[in-house]
Amino acid sequence: MTILYEDDYLFAINKPRDMHVHPTKMSRGETSVQAILEEERGIQLFPAHRLDRPVGGILLIAKERETASALGLAVRSKDSMDKRYLCVVRGWMEGAGVEDSPMRQAPGKPEREASTRWRGLATAEAPWSDGVFPTSRYSLVECILETGRFHQIRRHMARSNHPILGDIPHGDNPRNKIWREQTGLEGMMLRAHRLSFIHPKTGERISLTAPPDERFLQVAKRFSWEESLVLE
Repeated sequence: MTILYEDDYLFAINKPRDMHVHPTKMSRGETSVQAILEEERGIQLFPAHRLDRPVGGILLIAKERETASALGLAVRSKDSMDKRYLCVVRGWMEGAGVEDSPMRQAPGKPEREASTRWRGLATAEAPWSDGVFPTSRYSLVECILETGRFHQIRRHMARSNHPILGDIPHGDNPRNKIWREQTGLEGMMLRAHRLSFIHPKTGERISLTAPPDERFLQVAKRFSWEESLVLE
């Protein structure tokens, strides 16, 4: 876990994948980003937003409640905060578009507006058959959150028939198995790679890029994608 930015009010962390943001009932004693930082710094901290446990990348953690609240509001405003994710999905997604089907936060809850903009960056076809189709197709996609619903990108990609590789609850598990066997890559291919926000105290625009994920570099090399696509 590395610190990408720090001032008197907040941290920007490169969260490792498969780590919780904060302690929860579901964490079962596993450590979290918040717990590690609180122990290191000896202060109480407040996550400003969430990343799913399997997802690595840029995470904001505030040093005071007021800053956390302000950043939490900014997350819900596309003018104040721009959150971008890289993912590898099943099938070919070319061009750009918007997935905007509404979502429920949990069964029985009302549907709420949800919007994910996406941009196809590269495509590939591999000679890996699932027994039905002779080949497997993949795309590198950048997704931009315009709202912040539970598992939003994962659910929107699945609804578009382009589930993220390695996503178990929302994905294509037979294809996930082929992906693991052929590439040797574990985990969900989704990463919070860029974040831009207006600092709630200074009014300054802060723009950050996460360090590259070695798995994405390996995929780019395998499929002859430009390396810059997974670095910028």
